[in-house]
Amino acid sequence: MKKYQRSISLLLIALLCFSTVTPAFANEDFEEDFNPDFWDEELVEWGFEYDSLEEVPSELFEPGYYTEDEIIYIPEEYLDPFHPDTIDTTFNPYGEPKEGEFQTFAIGAAAGIYFIPGIGQVAITVTGAVVIGGATIAAGSWLYNQVSAYFSKKAAEKAADSIPNSLKKSRMKVDLSKFKDKNGNTPENKTSGTFTNGKWTITKDNSGHLGYNGNKKAWKIGNPNRKASLDRYGNIIDK
Repeated sequence: MKKYQRSISLLLIALLCFSTVTPAFANEDFEEDFNPDFWDEELVEWGFEYDSLEEVPSELFEPGYYTEDEIIYIPEEYLDPFHPDTIDTTFNPYGEPKEGEFQTFAIGAAAGIYFIPGIGQVAITVTGAVVIGGATIAAGSWLYNQVSAYFSKKAAEKAADSIPNSLKKSRMKVDLSKFKDKNGNTPENKTSGTFTNGKWTITKDNSGHLGYNGNKKAWKIGNPNRKASLDRYGNIIDK
């Protein structure tokens, strides 16, 4: 418990030094036909509801805040410590070694440093660990999902731009009615199958993972290689 409290203290001190609170950027890309049961209100507008991490209740740092099925995972591309979106790369994301401690620099400790509005500098290691202020943020915590949703949204936006506008209702939403299987069915009234439109194909996503908006990935779209993940409504929610 003392070790946990010390880690959180270090985290808060470090973040207060370099974090900048900025207004949340609104997610205006989704249509109004959502089923409320599939929508996480925390992610409608990405951003912190606190002025600083010092105000965040301690339970939001704990790994049990979300169940395993509710965890949003960081897209694999952002595990690259040399990703073009990084502001720096480090082989020591956990800070300076203690006095008398010998430290080696293994490739597994390599991390890309990103700046997230409202949070500050965040290190993402090649193994997927999230490190802020030298402290590891546990998967399943509120803060971990906030970080993951940020990267998942960026991946979704890039993926959306790779899909022709002729196949979409809006920038971030695929028109499912334009894809049909051999019997003329569309993904709108099916939960599995193969649906095509020219060279583009929609098939079932079996990962069970969530997209940045908190919805489960239901479909994947590609031509033929996967380009994006869709929820059941056709919203582009990840790569």
